[in-house]
Amino acid sequence: MPRRRLRRYFSTNPLIALSVVAASATLVPLASPDTPVKTAATAADGTAPRLFSAPGKELGSGYASSSDAIVQATGDAEGLHILAARESDGFSFYEIARLSRTELSEVGPWTGYVCTTGSGNYAAAVYAPSAWSNEPGAYERGAFAAVIRLSDGKVTEVPDRVQLAYFTPGCGTGDEVAFTSSSATDRSVGSTTVISVDAADGSVSSRRTVNGYLTHVTPTQKGTVGVLGGNLVDLKGEGKKLSARKLATVPGPMFALTASKNGAVDVGTVDGESSVISRFDGKDFTELGRAPKGEVKLLPVAGGAAVVGDVKDIDTSKAPGLAKHMVDGRVAGISRQGHLVTNSVFSEQMKGITTGIGSSSNKGVGSLTVKATALKTGAKATTLVDADRERPKPDSSLPMDPAAFTADAPDDTDPLTCGEGGPESQCLSGSGAAVHGKIAEMETPCIVKRNDPKRQALQASANMVEWAVDQAVHGDLTVSRPADWHDTGLGSYTPQGLFPKPSLTGGGEIPAQVMLGVLAQESNFKQASWHSVNGDSGNVTKSDWYGNANGIHDYPIRGDADCGYGIAQVTTGMSEFDTQQLDTLRAGAVTTDYAANIAAGLSILAEKWNQLKALGMNANGGSPAYIENWYMALWGYNSGVYTSGSVGLGYFNNPIKPNYPADRQPFLRDSYDDASHPGDWTYQEKILGWAEVPQMTWDGVASYVKPDMPFDVITAAPLDAFCAPSVNACDPDAADPCPSWDASCYWDGSVNWMGSQSPANSSTETLRYTLGSGEPELQSKYGHGPCIDHPSVYTNAIIVDDLGQHENTYDCADIEGAYDGKFTLQTGDNITMQRDDGTFRATPYIAPIDLHQLGAGYDHHVWFTHSYGDTDYFHKITGRWEVNPAKLPSGDQPGQRYKVYVHLPSHGAEAIVRYNFIPGDNAFGAQPDYCRVNQATRSNGQETWFEMGTFSFWKGGRIEADNLHDAGTGDDNVVFDAIAFVPFSSADPGACALVDGGP
Repeated sequence: MPRRRLRRYFSTNPLIALSVVAASATLVPLASPDTPVKTAATAADGTAPRLFSAPGKELGSGYASSSDAIVQATGDAEGLHILAARESDGFSFYEIARLSRTELSEVGPWTGYVCTTGSGNYAAAVYAPSAWSNEPGAYERGAFAAVIRLSDGKVTEVPDRVQLAYFTPGCGTGDEVAFTSSSATDRSVGSTTVISVDAADGSVSSRRTVNGYLTHVTPTQKGTVGVLGGNLVDLKGEGKKLSARKLATVPGPMFALTASKNGAVDVGTVDGESSVISRFDGKDFTELGRAPKGEVKLLPVAGGAAVVGDVKDIDTSKAPGLAKHMVDGRVAGISRQGHLVTNSVFSEQMKGITTGIGSSSNKGVGSLTVKATALKTGAKATTLVDADRERPKPDSSLPMDPAAFTADAPDDTDPLTCGEGGPESQCLSGSGAAVHGKIAEMETPCIVKRNDPKRQALQASANMVEWAVDQAVHGDLTVSRPADWHDTGLGSYTPQGLFPKPSLTGGGEIPAQVMLGVLAQESNFKQASWHSVNGDSGNVTKSDWYGNANGIHDYPIRGDADCGYGIAQVTTGMSEFDTQQLDTLRAGAVTTDYAANIAAGLSILAEKWNQLKALGMNANGGSPAYIENWYMALWGYNSGVYTSGSVGLGYFNNPIKPNYPADRQPFLRDSYDDASHPGDWTYQEKILGWAEVPQMTWDGVASYVKPDMPFDVITAAPLDAFCAPSVNACDPDAADPCPSWDASCYWDGSVNWMGSQSPANSSTETLRYTLGSGEPELQSKYGHGPCIDHPSVYTNAIIVDDLGQHENTYDCADIEGAYDGKFTLQTGDNITMQRDDGTFRATPYIAPIDLHQLGAGYDHHVWFTHSYGDTDYFHKITGRWEVNPAKLPSGDQPGQRYKVYVHLPSHGAEAIVRYNFIPGDNAFGAQPDYCRVNQATRSNGQETWFEMGTFSFWKGGRIEADNLHDAGTGDDNVVFDAIAFVPFSSADPGACALVDGGP
């Protein structure tokens, strides 16, 4: 997310407390042929769709006895999917593991990279939320790491936080895996730590650090190599230090490095418009041949490497261990023995998140599409992978220590509160997390707080967003919001009355598609949280409410909170730390109204344009009418413009940096697949990619129109356009063009790659909506039930809603009535105490982090959290529904019998929830009872009143439900909706077989 004024880098300590989250591993074995495991065909019971329908013909004879296999990865809103397939099964792809973090509940889609170890028994992966590719700190040292045992999909987390880069993790010839973590910033190259992991047991064998930016760390038969300062280096370690001995200068900007036979190393570099393959044989690099840039890939295979694509001019005859394969089109990966090339591995969600989040009817991951080519025959095929397909029990024939995850923790003398006699530190999902500060320091500084029903955001549909942008960039976003719009309690306003259209230095306006691209990349058009879909209300989308790296297992850290709100991630004025805070009206509008948020976001982008103009920095002719000319302003929108001292644009988003593969094509130009690994592009490249290729809606329609592009594309800046020795001490021909990464690398000049501009050669905006047109109709994903209704014919029912006063939650009218009942939520175990060292233990500060609002259910509002284990009190949320005690008899009188109904929403509910019926003190021997309700199946995708049965209550009587359950994993939604109490004369145990203890 772009930081507008105050830069927030990821945690200064990458070893922040983590939880071990078991991936939802599917369990078809995949291992090397000498491993005694079941075959995939047997394990899958023939249910997995084969990639090739006629494998004998398309894969060639002998496929059934082949030991070839492949592991690939792709991400979406459900996590990073690790897919595997065997040739002997006709390459039937299945999900062997899914990597995500349940503690990161509002971060959107996931991305990452995977490699297979030399033995073929294990895979290693890095993974993170896609949005973290926008953040310097998160990109360099914030991703998660794991190793996967391919015999059964067992996942072991690596405790370190690592880089989210295309060259990580590094797998070589054995089972050692190298992960890297960098302390680099926009101002300093910092140092790089290499985390060496034994994939066989998931343990960390060493953590060693070297000064500088180290890339492509790869174990080989003769030791571990990497690239540092543009040189191939031999890495040796002693203690915590790493030495790097220069072997040779890498012959240009890189896109690949692989280990081959006898310790040889092959590299892919770029020279002008050519991709170059070279081999290091122990003395120097020898060029093996060239191809058009981007038309060839260098990939690891068993015992060496393979060069794949347009290989006609590449000679591998004198490079033992390097095979070559001619393949047309895009190349994503290759099988271990080189029999299959994948052309695409992709989740349809990544076109724009096409299914609902937190929805029982859309809980699946959508379609995972695999496109591939059989190299023996040239046959091409496409298949859909059902990542949620159930698998048989695992075969655990390969060893792996499940306790590889460790974290140091201070002594904890708190009461034993975990239910198993463990100390508080163990309650935090085993992380042993240190607690940061006192209670006052745990309060978020963001001025609009979470879970306020008066500050819910409506998730607008894409047509509304495009309309608002079309109007806003021309100053016509003047739709009237009446006082108390959507029950916010705010005064009346117009979006650009609060946030007027900004003026650009020299005149002109921001092109609509530039702003639409920003919104697509920043938030996927999400004003409300990722749990809300079109037409739902919910908490506003934010990047890090609590300063704990989006975690739900760690205490808030007030000073680290990131107060970026809504669809444009508006930050300025939204924190208590800001010198000038937005007033109640403006802050409330930024939070609840997508149109006001867009209006505020425009001013931030305009500020960057104007700052660059003040520095005399122009892209091309400098006219704002042309989309290409916004390249540098978008760069500054994400990582800032330095306006004093050493001025210009920092190095983080310079397209020449070694973070990004030098052979990449423009983002989304060839395929939506690019959206699954956005870390391969700079921020501005991603924005212009979304401007050129529209994001899709949940139902597969383009979210906005394309700009007017004379050549059908937005003309991309050359990757070396911002690298010139005369401007920023940058050598465009080097593997690490500006190895100091300091102020000398800043770009502070103008650049022109378009020549003389006109609408005949430059891209301009296209408007779908005429200026001054009215706000279009909301295209809602789900229908919503009536606002205020009653179960069956019982109009006399006492409705105890999760919003006690029936607030006007998006088109549901207020109801002012008698006090008939009360709903309350309790967070945590309600224990707060001060330790001897002055810090506080405060479970109520953990549980609310995973409490959310959603515009579904009775009166269009529910609360929900997730189902956790039955002793995880730090995440406990308890809901209580009580009839007004004045309507209940005392314990010596006959009880009041009610027929009880629970309301369940059409979407958002997933868990089996225990409802506890507590009669209250009485003299009739009535005892508590309970009913377990599967909230997902009972609702069946509809707004539903479910009849539980009759029960008698006395004063103090109530119904309670919480989210702690024996099998809770932190995944399934637990919803708190309305309960109806219908006065009833006779006992009826109902579907729950309730024992009604009434007389």
